Amino acid sequence: MSKGKDKVGGSKQFRWLPPMHEMMLKILAEEAGKGNKPSSTFRAGSFALVAKEITAQFGVECYPSYVDNRMQTLRTMWSTIQTLRKKSGFGWDDNLKMITCDAKTYQEEVKAHRKHVDYLNKKIDFYDELAIVVGKDTATGGFSKSYVDLENEPDNGDSAEFVASNVEEGEVEKGKNDVESSTTRSGISKSHKRTRAPSTADDSVLTDLSDQLKEIAVALKEINRGLVDYTALYNEVMALMADGYSEDMLTTAFDHLCENEKTARGFLAKNARLRKLWIDGFLFS
Repeated sequence: MSKGKDKVGGSKQFRWLPPMHEMMLKILAEEAGKGNKPSSTFRAGSFALVAKEITAQFGVECYPSYVDNRMQTLRTMWSTIQTLRKKSGFGWDDNLKMITCDAKTYQEEVKAHRKHVDYLNKKIDFYDELAIVVGKDTATGGFSKSYVDLENEPDNGDSAEFVASNVEEGEVEKGKNDVESSTTRSGISKSHKRTRAPSTADDSVLTDLSDQLKEIAVALKEINRGLVDYTALYNEVMALMADGYSEDMLTTAFDHLCENEKTARGFLAKNARLRKLWIDGFLFS
C-alpha cells in the first residue's frame, strides 16, 4: 500500500491526476465566488482547503505548497491559451471552448511549438473554471455553489421515471383529444361511433417501457457513482509485475487508466485473467 502511495503522491514529486486537477479547479472557483480571491491571488486558506480535500479523497499527502506549485502550471496553460487565441489564423468556438484552425496552420504551429498540440482543435476542459482561477473572470452562477453541492446535486429531472411519466401523460392526453374530436364529429354527422378505449395491452406496453427506462437510469447511475481509488488502482496494476511485465510498461498502462476513468473502473471490475488480457491488448496491439 505504501509503495503505491509514494508513487502516486510522494513528497519529492507530486503527481496531479486528472480528477485531482478537476477537484482543485472546482474548489478554487467556489473560493473565488466567496471573495477569497481579492486580486490575482487566493488567500492561503483556499490552498489549504484544496490540499485537505485531495488528501481525504485520494488517500495521498497533499500540501498547500503543492497547490501553489500547480497554480504556476495553470497560469502557464492559461497564458498559452490566450496567446493562441490572439494569433492570426486562429479562431475561437465559445460553445465548445475550443481554439480552431485549418490543417496548414495546425501543422505549422505544432512544428514550431510541439506542446501546443494539446490546445488546438480540441475542447479545453474546465475552461470556465480556469478563467476564474487564473484569469480575470469572477465567479458567478453555478460556480458560486460549493464543491460538495456540485458533487451531490440532484438529477435535473431527465430521469427514466420522468421520461416514462411523460409518455404515459401523452397517451392519456391523446386519448382525451380523440374522445373530444369524435364527440364533435358525432354531433355533426349523427354518427354513433365511439372512440376505442385504451386496451389492457396498451397499458402493459407502457408499463414495460417505464420499467425498462428506470432500469437503464439505475445502471447508468451505478456506473458513474463515486470516485476511482487511484491508489488501489496503482497497486492492482503493479501487482501484474509478478506475471513478468516491467514496471515501465505497467506505469504506461496506469497513466492511461488515470486519463480514462470509465476504463479504470472496468479494469478494477475485471478478474486477474481479464486484467492480463486487457494489459496485453493495450501494450502489444
